Amino acid sequence: LMIGQVALYDVPDPQAALEKILAETESILSLANQAHPSIVKRGGGARQIQVDIKDQFLIVYLSVDVLEAMGANILNTMLEGIKDYLEELSQGQALMAILSNYASQSLVTARCRIAISSLGTSAALNQETAKKIALASQLAQVDTYRAATHNKGIFNGIDTLVVATGNDWRAVEAGAHAYAARDGQYRGLSTWTLEGDYLLGQMTLPLPIATVGGSIGLNPKVQAAFDILGHPDARTLASLIVATGLCQNFAALRALVTTGIQAGHMKLQAKSLAILAGASEEEADTIAQQLRKEKHTNLETAKQLLAQLRDKEKEA
Repeated sequence: LMIGQVALYDVPDPQAALEKILAETESILSLANQAHPSIVKRGGGARQIQVDIKDQFLIVYLSVDVLEAMGANILNTMLEGIKDYLEELSQGQALMAILSNYASQSLVTARCRIAISSLGTSAALNQETAKKIALASQLAQVDTYRAATHNKGIFNGIDTLVVATGNDWRAVEAGAHAYAARDGQYRGLSTWTLEGDYLLGQMTLPLPIATVGGSIGLNPKVQAAFDILGHPDARTLASLIVATGLCQNFAALRALVTTGIQAGHMKLQAKSLAILAGASEEEADTIAQQLRKEKHTNLETAKQLLAQLRDKEKEA
């Protein structure tokens, strides 16, 4: 379910208005569904309302089953459809009627079990790596500075798949970061724990994901991505996205607690410099390998190495 809200202010008696609105729940839901009948015909529609008093605001939350859509247009249309009635019931003014990207009723969880024996080359090393991954996970739960980078790495995996399938990566990130701070402290979104001979990973995210609407049906690259994925429904696609994020997190943590993250970063940097220097696809790997052995890993060195490689090829 996706959530939207109508924020009311200047309400003379907020508590009385809250009770009056709840008493009219069925009428409000009916009015919301009348505003967007096409989603109702497909089996979705408005499902419930909640009302809360926060500071000077009386806020009405509308939950809607948006089926295969992300739901922004559906929610906003329904919220506009009930706004005037809510003003009438509350005797207040509507400040805004808008979808929330904090999709707290659209949670998706991915879990995995990784054999500790598969983490390295020796039993002692494997156990040490697993222990460090679990410790790194714990660090992201207690330190906000680490949590921010921990979660950024997760989105290195998630955003690519969200973008490739024509979904709104900004909405996904906004909701997930809000979820990461749901108890008042910003924390890592994934957890890794030890259980016997296994390393257990888990991650839950609010994920408003669509398979229809927006640019999804118009962009040929998005259509190609759906072809590769086998045209999953929205629930399956959301599951794939969270699983991708958990995989990305595992790879990052494993690198951090073993060789260090910079080794991988410099490998990518070296190939990028080789390509920027003008290396062909065939030359790039060779130049990148040589560049990583040099004292200065920069564009000028990459150009020099490329010139040397081509001189050798001419002589041969």
